[in-house]
Amino acid sequence: MCGISGIFSLSHFGIEDQLHKTGLMSEAQAHRGPDDEGTAIISREAPGLTFGHRRLSIIDTSPAGHQPMRESATGNWIIFNGEIYNYRELRDDLIKQGIAFSTQTDTEVILKAYRVWGVDCVRQFRGIFAFALWDENDKALILARDHMGVKPLYFWENEDKTLVFASEVRALLASGMVPGILDYKALRSYLAYGSVQEPYTLVKGVVSLPPGHVMVCKDGEKKAHRYWEIPAQKKRQKMDVGDLLVQIGAQLKDSVKSQLIADVPLGAFLSGGIDSTAIAALMRDAALGEVKTFSIVFDEKSHDERTYSRMAAKHIGSSHTELNLRGEDVRDMLEKSLYAFDQPSMDGLNTYFVSKITKEAGLTVALSGVGGDELFAGYNGFTIPLMAENWGRYVSVMPLLLRTPIGRILSGMPVNERVRRFADLLVTKRHPYFLARQVFSQSQSRGLLNADIYERSDQWEPGTFSQLEKQTSKFDPVNRASAMELQTYMLSTLLRDTDQMSMAHALEVRVPLIDHKLVEFMFSLPGEIKINKKIPKPMLTRSLNGSIPDGCVFRPKKGFELPFASWFRESLSGQLTDSFNGQSEEEAWPFQAAALENTYRSYQKGLINWSRIWTIFVLRHWLKTHNINK
Repeated sequence: MCGISGIFSLSHFGIEDQLHKTGLMSEAQAHRGPDDEGTAIISREAPGLTFGHRRLSIIDTSPAGHQPMRESATGNWIIFNGEIYNYRELRDDLIKQGIAFSTQTDTEVILKAYRVWGVDCVRQFRGIFAFALWDENDKALILARDHMGVKPLYFWENEDKTLVFASEVRALLASGMVPGILDYKALRSYLAYGSVQEPYTLVKGVVSLPPGHVMVCKDGEKKAHRYWEIPAQKKRQKMDVGDLLVQIGAQLKDSVKSQLIADVPLGAFLSGGIDSTAIAALMRDAALGEVKTFSIVFDEKSHDERTYSRMAAKHIGSSHTELNLRGEDVRDMLEKSLYAFDQPSMDGLNTYFVSKITKEAGLTVALSGVGGDELFAGYNGFTIPLMAENWGRYVSVMPLLLRTPIGRILSGMPVNERVRRFADLLVTKRHPYFLARQVFSQSQSRGLLNADIYERSDQWEPGTFSQLEKQTSKFDPVNRASAMELQTYMLSTLLRDTDQMSMAHALEVRVPLIDHKLVEFMFSLPGEIKINKKIPKPMLTRSLNGSIPDGCVFRPKKGFELPFASWFRESLSGQLTDSFNGQSEEEAWPFQAAALENTYRSYQKGLINWSRIWTIFVLRHWLKTHNINK
């Protein structure tokens, strides 16, 4: 796992300055790769191209893995962030075709695969990746991102068609080429969902390459195409559930086993929930030896899960490490942990601290259960989306002339959350799922933001939402909710938080439960068999034949969140009060000063959840840290 960066310009003038700016971007991502660094001029003649790389050594840790890496036979270059789990099989196949190798790295496999299969080589890869590859013969830059979007890749282009790209937004800003101007549409997206929905970022003009896409940059043109997507549902013949469970179990074992490749120590996050326990158990079954597991525990009993994580660790036989995290610890490390946000999020701090103890234990790789709820239909997580879809069916039969005024009236009243969501449902043109995930409603955002900003952020929802609605229009309700969860909440919150918070500690996190082969298989199944009111996530739990203790399966469902509600009243109260109260209009920008005070007062009265306060607090800290302006 690494950090990549580069600048691609139509001219070749100022190439040394271009290299310097690439170096600044690379330095801004030093935390992603402390083991090695490299910058290089890839093309001196027009078009000019420079690459930068920070390396976290995991496979073939020798100097042979240094990047940027050049293939002498073709003159092609590559910088790569991620892991290709099936690189050994691909390497053997390429050797049979007469291709010679000089390293044991998966990076070189990508270069050789491109020589044989061209841009279609990405269809051969099983892994998590973002890479930039220079085709010397074609004078083309190829950017690619993995199937599910586990690894990030951002880019910005100016009027002269100069393209700047990197693994993190902060690196683009560090180049000095990208203006730190706030994107108002992205701001609305952040308030609505607690994280900016792809492909937006909070920096105007900076966007992400979508998951499952390749973009070819040549002659001043960018052409992106999608090489993979969640497959459309196919009608199956009569299925034997027992046979399906055997197939799912085999796929799970294969996914985890394939992701254990590493020349460095690895372990797993373990909360004691179904997903993380399944991963740790499968690691044990893969004959890894002693599995090392890590969890966060709290003094607050409402959030403490040590009973379950210890139960799981004992059942698996793992060497288990706990961090007892207190509000005072978070207060003392608040600045450092908030700085880890490359893009702000209402979530993520939990991953920062569990990654910290994992890295301090000497590990470089950890496996996580991210995606289990989204792919295997964690019932609690699907309750609201499915309920919203049912409401949507009833609302759709109401005349539009009646729905709109009723919705607007309800939106303007001091109503509870359920009524507020129903009001939004009456006036929305979007699928009800998107309302089910919203943090701040449209009317709430209007009340918070500077009026000019709100008006200029019209049409703030990304076009990917309408594409997602079209893609899933023929899916059954459970599979539709799953597909939407995977491509919105998981993509733009869970995966982004996992990457930025783990890489802040130079720790690679792998996510076997969303291996794209497993995703393809799960979407070939009808949604009705994925939900059972008596057994949570039955396709996952039943396929593992007792690998998960019953106490971890049949337990109250808890999200992996910190006990902020109590910490906000105690350890963190000072920082919050200072951030919301006594702000001038200039200091409050892009919010209204009075709105900040009123929001905090509503929280103190118990009228709104702590998550709303935290969402605003993290955003304001991020804007100030990165000097984002009008």
